[in-house]
Amino acid sequence: MIEIVYKENAREAGTRRKPDLPKNVRQIGEPEENRKIYIEDYVVTYLKKMAKEAALNSRAAVLLGSSDWVNGIPYLFIRSAVALKDLEDSGEGIPFTDKVWAEIYGTIKEYFADQDVLGWFLSIPGYPMDLDPGLLKTHVNHFGGVDKVLMVAEPTDGEEDFFAYENGRLSRQRGYYIFYERNESMQRYMVETGGGESIETQEEFEDRAARSFRTLVQEKKDLSGQKRVMTFLYMASTFLVMVVLVIGITLINNYEKMEGLEMALSEISHSLENQEEQDQPAPIEQDDAAQMVMAMEEENAKAQAEESTEEAVPEETEKPEEAPEETEKPEEAPEEAPEQAPESESAPESEPEPAETALSQNVISVPESYTVQKGDTLLEISRKIYGQDNKIDEICSLNGITDINHILVGQKLLLP
Repeated sequence: MIEIVYKENAREAGTRRKPDLPKNVRQIGEPEENRKIYIEDYVVTYLKKMAKEAALNSRAAVLLGSSDWVNGIPYLFIRSAVALKDLEDSGEGIPFTDKVWAEIYGTIKEYFADQDVLGWFLSIPGYPMDLDPGLLKTHVNHFGGVDKVLMVAEPTDGEEDFFAYENGRLSRQRGYYIFYERNESMQRYMVETGGGESIETQEEFEDRAARSFRTLVQEKKDLSGQKRVMTFLYMASTFLVMVVLVIGITLINNYEKMEGLEMALSEISHSLENQEEQDQPAPIEQDDAAQMVMAMEEENAKAQAEESTEEAVPEETEKPEEAPEETEKPEEAPEEAPEQAPESESAPESEPEPAETALSQNVISVPESYTVQKGDTLLEISRKIYGQDNKIDEICSLNGITDINHILVGQKLLLP
């Protein structure tokens, strides 16, 4: 016999605190004041389905989860259930042998290592009716303690009740709570032990309240994901603003250096201009002018000697008029200096290009299929593969998914 050790968290007298309760809760009946029972929705669905498969026989399961003592009141949070195969009520109770307990603890170690035994479940055809003494004996021997309960259900109409050991008998509890959470460990257990079928394909009953709660939980998760994306975008925008500010400050600090560079270029340009003026072949130009004057004097001497002397003086005054034509080349050099200065000013403006090009690169390769991982949703898969949210309908259409809120871990999805 594997002994179940009863654990009770010791609390100091007079210490009062608030329990850590689930956020999405639905009340069934009027819960007791001295005991609070919370059971996860997937566990209720799984137990109903298990009982309906053998409507003419009794079925049993072990309830798992966590418990807490707050202000002297036990709080039970049932998050999982392990079905017991070929284990029926013989009239003298359920035979929880060492072999049965070995199988139970093997399953707990594989799927629910962080959970404790909180009680057991039994489907009884024809319930409600008085519980036979054998069930009381089984409960006391294997599930003793105020933080252990018995859940009894009728397999056909789905009516269920909780019982707790009080005053030497199993007392029916007037109410309990159903809470809703992701419960990935229970989902994995149901998929792997149910032939690969998810709980949604196994459900045959309609529970609008349960569906509403699940939808509400999923919407909150989607909203949380959107908030994370907005936070990332805000941080990225802040980073870009900081980069722009750093570049602007760098340009301001380098402005004086740029002015100094411009002045240095201007001085170099003026020095080159003066050097070109000094290197111009001035004697050659004077010889050409003298030859022209001599030719004109010879022609005018034939006509009249006196007129040639008078005309020779104006011809010599033409020398200063031709000199500016030869000095037009040096005047072009100062015009080149302002053109070089803007080029130096535009150089720092090209510095933001590496930051901009680094953020503009984004290449997405889409695989042919995707295997659902732990914690995935269709929204997260669409963002992970495509980087956007508008691929959910195409994925659902390609894979024949009718409910976007329900996919399975390990399920292989074809990608459009």
